[in-house]
Amino acid sequence: MSGGIFIAGARLIDPASGRDREGDLRVENGVIDAIGPGLSPDAEDQIIEADGAVLSPALIDIGARAAEPGRSGIESLDTTIRAAAAGGVGTLVLSSSSGAGLTRPEDIDWIGFRALHAPVRLLGAARTHTQAGDMAEIGLMLRAGAALVSDGGDLIADTRFLRNLLSYASAFDAWVGLTAEDMHLSAGTIAHESAMAVRLGLSARPGISQRLGVERLAGLAELTGARILFERLTTADGLDALKAARKRGLDVAASAPLTHLLFNEVDMGGLDPAYRLDPPLRSEADRQALLAAIADGLIDVIVSDHTPVALEAKANPFSDAAPGSSSLEALIPVLCTLDADGQLPLAAGLKALTSNPAELLGLPQGRLEEGAPADLVLFDPQTPNVYGKDGLESPAPSAFSGRRLQGRVLLSIVDGAMVYARPGFAE
Repeated sequence: MSGGIFIAGARLIDPASGRDREGDLRVENGVIDAIGPGLSPDAEDQIIEADGAVLSPALIDIGARAAEPGRSGIESLDTTIRAAAAGGVGTLVLSSSSGAGLTRPEDIDWIGFRALHAPVRLLGAARTHTQAGDMAEIGLMLRAGAALVSDGGDLIADTRFLRNLLSYASAFDAWVGLTAEDMHLSAGTIAHESAMAVRLGLSARPGISQRLGVERLAGLAELTGARILFERLTTADGLDALKAARKRGLDVAASAPLTHLLFNEVDMGGLDPAYRLDPPLRSEADRQALLAAIADGLIDVIVSDHTPVALEAKANPFSDAAPGSSSLEALIPVLCTLDADGQLPLAAGLKALTSNPAELLGLPQGRLEEGAPADLVLFDPQTPNVYGKDGLESPAPSAFSGRRLQGRVLLSIVDGAMVYARPGFAE
């Protein structure tokens, strides 16, 4: 079909500018051609009636794991990509711990090749170190197109090595995503330190472990001038240390995992392995602190932390179950649910998944304005959603399964092309 795509009668939310109003939007040649109230479609446009549904920039998820490259699992990379499209994600950055690890320029080249055939924009994070503990070829991987550098959740204990790595990465002005934990307090733990963990007999990690981790990394940022992304902060203690680092003028940012915005340690009280996560679920006070940090901008980015775990690896006692959750398709429902419950304004949640990660990585996506890339998601924030009841693209176990949420993705557009439409919509 020639012509563009005309979306009529949408609630336009642009977190980058603060716009939240009714209007229309027209897409042509892969970019936003026009936006505003009272627009008229061209004769050959495909017209989509939004009927008041929310239209925002497509999500940018900079923290999702895949089973590939180099390994097989319950979910192929193609399945992960389809789940991203169904979840409203337009740009997906694979964690450096995906598959066997993204440790070589060839790994980034492979992702670039797969991206040529992917319905969403696919990027990779360069792994900071190899399995032998040596520094990976991060300079070559950045030149090959890696979006950022990351330890992939594998805590680096050697401070001298970490200093050298940060000094090297700072020469490329690259963001370095690091795990903020004290290695001795966090090693071997599977639960948050609390009365509940004691009652359940679970090895526990205190919140101060994350504070100590942030303080250690902040000191190295000051020493080396590196740009550090504290990955998956989950505690009020860690947020206090982040705030102190910001006050010192350090170039730091932070992400929070989706699961920890909705769940707390009470959810794992029944020892359901679906809630075996790393970092572990924290206290309700920690969860509330995370939501407040997103609302006021202390936390920059929300990540899905999508981790496809094999069914047999989850079908174990809680202590032995593999940590992780399929979460890509839960992003929009969780944001809508938190907004409906008065816990996190929808615009703030979307900002942490659109314009903030776009600005962090220097991407042109993540905004609704004329000439911007036409990466868009249309969703109904009011529709009840029993997660997984109507099927999901990802077959991997999810902590959200069976939860009563709110909101559904209706349509995903990337580079001006429809990459997902809910069955029965836009037909």
